[in-house]
Amino acid sequence: MDRRTFLSHAVLSGAVSVSPAWRSAEAASSFPAILLIEGVTLDTPAGGLFSFLDPIVSQNIPVGLTIRSDPAEWNKRQPNPELMGLLSTLTADYPGLIDLALEIPELASLRPYLRMRAASVARNRFKQAMVAAAGHDALHAVPETITAALPKGDTPVLRGVRSAGILTTILLPAKGASPDIWRNEDGTQQINGGWRLPTSPTAEDITQALSEATSRDSPVVFVARFPDDPALGTDALFNRGTVIGDGFRRNLSASRNYLILPSELRIRSGAVFSRNVVLCLQFDGSGAAPYPLAEKMTAASVPFTEITGASSVAGVASDTGSSTVAPEKCILVSGADGQTWEDARRHAFGGVLPKGDRKSINATKCAVSGVEVPTDTTNGRHAGFDVLITMSDGSARFSGFDAHGALRLNATLTLDGPQSDLTADRLLQRIEETAAPNEDVVLLIKQNDFRAAEEADSLTETLYRFGASDRFSLRSIDEYLEAVSVHSEPARLLRVAQRWPARQTARDIPAAERDRLLNDARVAWSYFEQLTDSDTGLVPATAWIEGDKLETYDFSTMWDTGSLILAIISAHSIGLLTDDTFSARIGAVLGGLATGVLNGLRLPKGLSSTTRRAAGDDKYNASDTGRLLVSLHLLQSYTQQDLGIRKILDGWDLIETIKDGVPLTASGSSLVSSYRSNYAGYIARAFALWGYPVRPPYTEPEPGSAFDRGVHVLQEVADFGPIGTEPHLLETVELGASGLAEAASEALFAAQIEEYLASGRLACVSEGPIAREPWFVYQGYQIEEDGGSWTAETLDPSPRFKTRGFLRAIDMLNSKAAFLWSVCRPCDYSDLLLAEVRAKAMASSLGVSPGVFFVTGNADQAYSDVNTNGVILQAIAYRLNGSKPAAEWRFKD
Repeated sequence: MDRRTFLSHAVLSGAVSVSPAWRSAEAASSFPAILLIEGVTLDTPAGGLFSFLDPIVSQNIPVGLTIRSDPAEWNKRQPNPELMGLLSTLTADYPGLIDLALEIPELASLRPYLRMRAASVARNRFKQAMVAAAGHDALHAVPETITAALPKGDTPVLRGVRSAGILTTILLPAKGASPDIWRNEDGTQQINGGWRLPTSPTAEDITQALSEATSRDSPVVFVARFPDDPALGTDALFNRGTVIGDGFRRNLSASRNYLILPSELRIRSGAVFSRNVVLCLQFDGSGAAPYPLAEKMTAASVPFTEITGASSVAGVASDTGSSTVAPEKCILVSGADGQTWEDARRHAFGGVLPKGDRKSINATKCAVSGVEVPTDTTNGRHAGFDVLITMSDGSARFSGFDAHGALRLNATLTLDGPQSDLTADRLLQRIEETAAPNEDVVLLIKQNDFRAAEEADSLTETLYRFGASDRFSLRSIDEYLEAVSVHSEPARLLRVAQRWPARQTARDIPAAERDRLLNDARVAWSYFEQLTDSDTGLVPATAWIEGDKLETYDFSTMWDTGSLILAIISAHSIGLLTDDTFSARIGAVLGGLATGVLNGLRLPKGLSSTTRRAAGDDKYNASDTGRLLVSLHLLQSYTQQDLGIRKILDGWDLIETIKDGVPLTASGSSLVSSYRSNYAGYIARAFALWGYPVRPPYTEPEPGSAFDRGVHVLQEVADFGPIGTEPHLLETVELGASGLAEAASEALFAAQIEEYLASGRLACVSEGPIAREPWFVYQGYQIEEDGGSWTAETLDPSPRFKTRGFLRAIDMLNSKAAFLWSVCRPCDYSDLLLAEVRAKAMASSLGVSPGVFFVTGNADQAYSDVNTNGVILQAIAYRLNGSKPAAEWRFKD
């Protein structure tokens, strides 16, 4: 029996006694050492690699061979079949002497979810390449170790990579350092530190490195490099390998260190390594006889998840939104077509129905498929489920987190009938025959085949005894997900959003819908019809009725003016304005744009009098100016005319407000960064439209799936503060959604629908005016590490605007946001939002009121504003113009 086989069997049987302080059966006072060879890539010639390794492993020197996982290289070409075949052969022919590892240099610098994804993609890509080159026998060689660069500062805990099948991570510093080794919560071993040998080490280099490293009473890690010089022939590579082999054999024989593989170090670390066994009970619903197995296992505290059909999983509607669905159920999806998966989502997650009939969030977040579900980004039929299990044999299939955020598992073994000899030892033998020695196991039990009480008792006892060993941990699916992965709130929100996908809408709008939208647009346009100042072309920011008298706040920010311009464009594009009226209104607005002076700079005026009867305020606001810049850009593209806009911009010193690529905004008498909220992306895009040298406020996501990029963006969005419907859906209807806008709006949608399903509150948050101090509120949602919270921020920081009573009183369903959701993400939930606004906020003589207050269930019919009505016009025009952003509209279309 070779050393690897012996160690694997010894661990399973508990025969190896491991003590702390790195004591070894080979030497009571010796310490393990690991030799890693890095620098192997897809371009590495198989013959050259063998020539290099032969003089090392032939001297019984164990080697951890790392293969660099470069997504760009792996995506642009087929893996090297000769290299993959050699790697499979080496691990088979040199048992106990070669471990394969994946090198992902940036792994430790990634945030946890993207770290799990990177490990999943790299390991599966390698696994599939090995199988393609050497068949299923090569699965024994699939790496369980990842090496990465050790970042500066605090050492991250790389928990969660076990979800990808990774059991050891080694973080290597740029300069030599004694390793720090620990066992993470998920059972993986993490090694931080090591010594790098020179690229072409001499015998003296090796002696010096080993002398320094092995003088410490601790394990050590050495890293040598495979020469990447293509000019080196096999003889030269053999000689390079000989120097390393001879150097380690000679020096270690005189030291207290002995070389082992990374996988063996995990075994000898002094902590028991426990494999997870996921138990799934399948119930096909046939027959009327009772099925005692689940009851027996529950009584014996054996955890499991029940796989059942859609009809058994569906939630129960109630007035309170509660559900009688038991936890730990997994829905069985019998087909592969899109409609089958749509039905599965509906059954698993419930419907979004009017209050009193809605279904709550279901505990079922797992799906099981009898057929293979593609893992590419073009097929997201399973999207929205946390876990997807493939029932048929799939040892070579994808496992780990996939492109749509689901943890993919494959059934390892199926128990489909009573067996008199199924003892704990026999079950272990069957698992060993179908799974690699260290892999976690998914055990599928067909409950219908264990109908007799004695059969259920026997299997339950077997499972109980099996799980009693500290070498195994029996788990339900939820428990397994918790044990091997790291929670990511951005990823969770994006998965939740996928559970209620947007409804496909035809560009040919039904006549009834068009008429209804045009009627809504006329109501919104009435605000501008009534309140436009004939001299300036501007409209007041807000208007209200006191008694029988109309009152107005006769000032306009540049944001308000931008909304006015976009309202005029929208109204004209859907036929509410004639060409002459459009031109006259636009000419008046452009002629009325005011300039202020701040610190000697000529800038857009912060607050302009809509009647020119007041001074206004010169305080400059980059966010408001961004809105104006977007509207001017869209005006120019819509008319395809020279309206003098460039001359207007040239009259302002906007370029002087940009420092190191960041637009600045006024704070008191100073200019500070405007990248301090989730309006930053909109601001950056607005300035870039006119060629101003601005940089994005967020880092560019690494290549990956749309889901991966969304998670990356949301992690930074959370750092910027709360998100609201605006400006993200504004960006969608105006310019087309950026990756940032799409990810932020999807996360907010998920939070809103979860709030409704949990509490009955129709959540729909954005910025808006209120008819009480402090007159304006920014409602949003703050993504947090383990959840999120609803927020309401005011420009006035007074404590009285932070109380629970105030926040409760101003909590409202935002009218313009409801219209934006209805056109950007049409679905059952956005239908409910729009219906509520149409029923309660459209009767005002001033257009549409800002929102419907949750505490009263009513809108303030005597109060309205320019932005509510302007944005509603934009949303309606977006839909009536074929769901195309305003950047694609044209005056003469």
